[in-house]
Amino acid sequence: MNRVKSILKAVLNVLKGWFTDRRVVKWLIIFAVPVVAAFIAVIAVYNHFSPELPSLSQLEQINPKLVTNIYDMNGKIAHEYFVERREWTSFDSIPENAIHAVMATEDRAFYSHWGMNVWAIPSAIMESALSGKKLRGASTLTQQLTKLLFLTPERTISRKIKEMMTAIRIEQTYTKEEILEFYMNEVYLAGGNYGFQAAGKFYFGRPLDSLTIPELAVLAGMLQRPEAYRPDRHPKASLERRNTVLYAMRDAGYINNYEYHEYIKTPITLAEKETSNESGLYFYEEIRKYMEKKYGENSLYADGVSINSTIDPEIQAFADSVARVQVEKVRRRVKYRASRRLALPKKYGMPEDSIVAHFDSVYTLFKKEYLAEDLKRDAKRRRFPDSILYHHAEVAAILIENETGAIRTMVGGSDFNQSRWNRAVQSLRQPGSSFKPIVYSTAMDNGASPCDSVNDQPVSIPDPDDKDKNKVWRPANFEHDFEGMMTLRRALYRSKNLPAILTGMKYGLNNVVNYARKFGIVRAPLMAVPSLALGSVGATLMEMTSAYTVFPNGGNRIEPYMIESIVDRNGEVIEKNSKVEHEVLRPASAYLMVDMLKDVNIRGTAARVWASGFTHPSGGKTGTTNDYTDCWYIGFTKQYTMGVWIGSDSPGTLGAGHTGTEDALPIWMAVMKELHKDLPRKPFPVPSGVVSKGVCNHTGKIAGEFCSEKTYCLYTAGYAPGEVCDGNHFEVKTKSADDATLFSNKGASSAPKSSGNGPAKKNTRKMF
Repeated sequence: MNRVKSILKAVLNVLKGWFTDRRVVKWLIIFAVPVVAAFIAVIAVYNHFSPELPSLSQLEQINPKLVTNIYDMNGKIAHEYFVERREWTSFDSIPENAIHAVMATEDRAFYSHWGMNVWAIPSAIMESALSGKKLRGASTLTQQLTKLLFLTPERTISRKIKEMMTAIRIEQTYTKEEILEFYMNEVYLAGGNYGFQAAGKFYFGRPLDSLTIPELAVLAGMLQRPEAYRPDRHPKASLERRNTVLYAMRDAGYINNYEYHEYIKTPITLAEKETSNESGLYFYEEIRKYMEKKYGENSLYADGVSINSTIDPEIQAFADSVARVQVEKVRRRVKYRASRRLALPKKYGMPEDSIVAHFDSVYTLFKKEYLAEDLKRDAKRRRFPDSILYHHAEVAAILIENETGAIRTMVGGSDFNQSRWNRAVQSLRQPGSSFKPIVYSTAMDNGASPCDSVNDQPVSIPDPDDKDKNKVWRPANFEHDFEGMMTLRRALYRSKNLPAILTGMKYGLNNVVNYARKFGIVRAPLMAVPSLALGSVGATLMEMTSAYTVFPNGGNRIEPYMIESIVDRNGEVIEKNSKVEHEVLRPASAYLMVDMLKDVNIRGTAARVWASGFTHPSGGKTGTTNDYTDCWYIGFTKQYTMGVWIGSDSPGTLGAGHTGTEDALPIWMAVMKELHKDLPRKPFPVPSGVVSKGVCNHTGKIAGEFCSEKTYCLYTAGYAPGEVCDGNHFEVKTKSADDATLFSNKGASSAPKSSGNGPAKKNTRKMF
């Protein structure tokens, strides 16, 4: 204790002597004033810039913009949405050699400084002068991170001050490992790539942890000037810069001399870039719109979510290709027809093929010189009817997996880059005859049989929308002929208009409306008018294709979907699709419709399906609207349902001969053949509640032992005729035989028989 007191006393005496010495006081003042002034200046600078610096909450909540990946049905990345292509990689997953390459060139004292390094500038200048190479930068990694996250890129004193102050704050907020993790994921490495992980995959086609030291040196070398040192565009400059990084790594002791000399001999080998896949763009656009509507724009361009979609990339690419080829054929047919009707080769003295090859230009001139003036005339005096006006054909297609409702393919148009209007989901078009299965489904679900008869004959129907009570609607068949009595089966596969109208009226047009709603036709208003049976209502291709899944699914409609699940950046599932079913028809009714629609593909308007050799059990229906404006085909197998539409965006005729059979069906056939080439043939199982009865062709009763001419007909249980024919046949044939049905008697005759057994009796089955 006494020793401590003596020491303190000695110190006080020394200080007393100093402060009594004028020379000492003088030098203390000289040195103290600048220190105090500097301290005051620091306080003043801090107070001035502090409000402009990131707050503590901002520092603690750094949310980098990440890539949103859309995966296909096979789990492979199919499409990306991003502002900055970035794949976040944790510090533990970053290779040590990648960090060494960065530290050797950017900040060797990273683990020893506190955000800034006052000796970095003179040290870097000295090393560069001695080696002749710029081995490392003067700013610390923390300072560089500050610029990346918070500051603008201009070079001013004020920005530099803010940079240093923020760097110190970051060092106080995060650990060195966290700072390195941020830095390795935030740096820009050209080509739209942010972070070493994204850049590694982009340039070398492999994840970061599989890259070699020379490859990591290439990426680290790009930090100084990303675009100038891109290995894919400036290979020579990139090689030289890489070798400089390797030299710095040796100089810093991260690699030895032998490794250095071996590494600099290694050429830069880049991954082969995959050709740009332009297929499925309409599909991905629908996902984009869904994400932005439900979760906001950031969800797609910044949040780094993973979207597991339902797209089949191979079939999508095939469908896109087939659709483009087919729609071009349709356009050429339209152009040839217009060229001939307008006599363009004669008017302009050009061969027809040349006219077609340059049709848009020639037609523009023709419209200016002839059509513009012609359209001013009264409609009755026009030289050129509206039907020959050129309309640019477009295409749409939807493929749905029946069991799940997953949308495997979506074609929204011929060229996404020219028009993002998605005709598969946005266009409301009249489905024409492709709506008729909904009419006949209404009948089947209310006790009708495919063998029920209907009279295909001219009818006059009062127009409910017209004030004139005497005005009537006289619908006609597509072929402008009438066949008389026929079965509902034949009426459907022959696509007869009058039977469809009469069937709809018999079973109630309001019922048809209700069933159409259950089938999923909900976008457009539905009016209970006779023309509804001919598809006069507007519907989207998505709605119509989804409606047809009711038939192969045994009467249930499964909601179509494009997204299996959505996973956030942390691996949490934020949305997952589950199967949603809606009961539309009884299973027996659905099967009757399947059996009828199979005939369409075997001997009806889509008979070329069977003729082409596609033997998978299938059904479907064509559709062609008035004046050949819209062409449809929607068909199904047990596994898939596909709808195809061809028409023009501005509804207008494509011209005679442009039908669902000619224009839409070829796309369906091509895609379905490709899709089913390795799939087993799956029949449609007969559900309980379906009965087959042999029916006398003459009386419509159950065929008895004396009935040689009979047809095997399908019924739902409880609706089959109960009376057995006694063989007492009459001259007038009261039941139409359709002797090529699935259950038909191949030897049955459709010719009426005559008998002198008395007057005709009424058929046990009701007729129209």
